[in-house]
Amino acid sequence: MSTGHSQNFIKHHYHILTSSDNALVPQIAVSITAMAKNLAGDFIDFYLLHSQITPENLQLLSTLCRGYGNIMFHEIQIHKPEIFDPLVQAGNWVRETYFPLCAHQLLPDTIERVLYLDAGDTLVLGDIAPYYFCDFEDNFLIVTGTRYKVENNTYVNFSPDDLTTPGFLPGILKGIFNSGSYVINLRKMREAKIDISYYCRLTELLGKLRAESEAEKFIYFGDQGLLSAAFIGNMKYYGYPEIQDLYYWPYNFCLGYYDHFDHKPDYQPAILHFAGVPFKPWKADYPLWPKRFHTTGGTLQELSKLKPLQLEYYFLWLEYLFLTDQALTTLGL
Repeated sequence: MSTGHSQNFIKHHYHILTSSDNALVPQIAVSITAMAKNLAGDFIDFYLLHSQITPENLQLLSTLCRGYGNIMFHEIQIHKPEIFDPLVQAGNWVRETYFPLCAHQLLPDTIERVLYLDAGDTLVLGDIAPYYFCDFEDNFLIVTGTRYKVENNTYVNFSPDDLTTPGFLPGILKGIFNSGSYVINLRKMREAKIDISYYCRLTELLGKLRAESEAEKFIYFGDQGLLSAAFIGNMKYYGYPEIQDLYYWPYNFCLGYYDHFDHKPDYQPAILHFAGVPFKPWKADYPLWPKRFHTTGGTLQELSKLKPLQLEYYFLWLEYLFLTDQALTTLGL
């Protein structure tokens, strides 16, 4: 099924990154299928950060990428994952959530930027070039903004001084952007000598600030709260300030959008994120599943729990699941 790609005919070359454990390998395979189909004229170097994925699962993903012809699979194993434990304890997410924070130390030095995608619950659906190749303007990250200050009826970015403002700190630590998708300025990270000790020191400081503002079991929310604090004032919000819209999410379209609107956005989402929904798409009780992906563990959720405009995205995910199953079968897997 490999189509082969001559360098002369490649439209764009992307570096895309995710991080996961064994549990999400089937979902990553579905994301790879969507990537391969919807970026068919492009070439992707796809990097998987992990500490415990089995050789069999790594081989499955590698073979699937090779079969599509336009994706090169790279697995990068973290040999001392315990160094991320202070971040885990403060943010209440698994170690793999925090591996991408050190992507600039883990990926080849020749790579200057990489697009991070959440493992499993993101799908590339269209052209990502405007987002991926956007000018960093000397910022560390390009992000989808979800929280702003409001001054004179205008959205205003947060600044480092806002970390010491009790009224702003809780919101910042929940995340001023959504971390399902963001572009990392690897070159600037290296130049600034960011490392795990920076995040650990920041976590300790945030813990003290948090204790002064309100009692919370966890200091920040997952990776997006930590990243929001770590690079506050040094992130480019995609589309801002030209577009003053809290729900402008073309490259990180969270389905929670439909908690606020009963119509589709006036842009075509290029990266879909199954966030802000009652359950993930692999937890839905579909009328039919490919046999290899059918799950018997846990209770499947009724599709009726979803809002009508969310349903089509779940069936789109199911379509890519069947395409993945077909591709694996063709490859003899």
